[in-house]
Amino acid sequence: MKKPDKLVIRNITPAEMDFVVSWAAREGWNPGLLDAKCFLAEDSSGYFIAEADGEPAGCLFGINFSADLCMGGVFIVNPEYRGGRIGVELAKRAAQHAGNRTIGIDAVEHKVKNYRFFGFLPAYKIVRYEMLARPAGKKIETVDLTEYPFDKFNAYDGRFFPADRSKLMGEWLKQKPTGAALGLLVNGELAAYGVIRKACHGYRLEPLYADSPGLADDLLMALVGGVEPGAPVYLNIPMPNKSACALTEKYGMKPVITLVRMYNRVVPENASLPKVYSQMG
Repeated sequence: MKKPDKLVIRNITPAEMDFVVSWAAREGWNPGLLDAKCFLAEDSSGYFIAEADGEPAGCLFGINFSADLCMGGVFIVNPEYRGGRIGVELAKRAAQHAGNRTIGIDAVEHKVKNYRFFGFLPAYKIVRYEMLARPAGKKIETVDLTEYPFDKFNAYDGRFFPADRSKLMGEWLKQKPTGAALGLLVNGELAAYGVIRKACHGYRLEPLYADSPGLADDLLMALVGGVEPGAPVYLNIPMPNKSACALTEKYGMKPVITLVRMYNRVVPENASLPKVYSQMG
């Protein structure tokens, strides 16, 4: 383990975000190609990089969504510095940025004990599944969410996230031409939506929210049917949603990695989880 003579923790500049995305890809996390632009729109001051003797050595995101909630992620320390103080100092800086907010994270399963030590409590498991894109079996009428009234979209999205994230989602929907953001209407109102985006490897499909299992199934097929057949598509399935788990069996999805949603304060209730078929993460 290397010990730097000089360690600086500072904000990531927008110009460095693509580098950080490539870092995440190297770790096998397979980020979306447009993720950096999307997350910067929500909280431009919540991204931190560690410089060890002038060279990038680690990073961490802590996105403040409201006065009560911060979501952390992309916690990376270069292998030669792991086990030292770089990770600790990054975490301290992100915690300062979060202030008194509850912090939520998606921890890889083998790191759960580490986060428990720092006061994080598990809420539920999320399994990332891979499926192969295929033509949709039937034609359904979808709406392009970039052409749908954003205030109505934002009201529906608000059922699934405990804070306003309109700045993030305003960018998240803009996945064309390499992806798509589609919705389904029931009686003229949004009843399901999903976003598929190009990633470093294949596609990520998240989120996927639906008011019923049938709508989720139809929209899943519409989204994967819009990309090249055979391409790998990844979904983050919350394990408490048994209807979502049933879709993994129906379409022969393969588990890739298990994550655990954790919070450092009281675990918030999530009454909408039965309608979450792929979670943003």
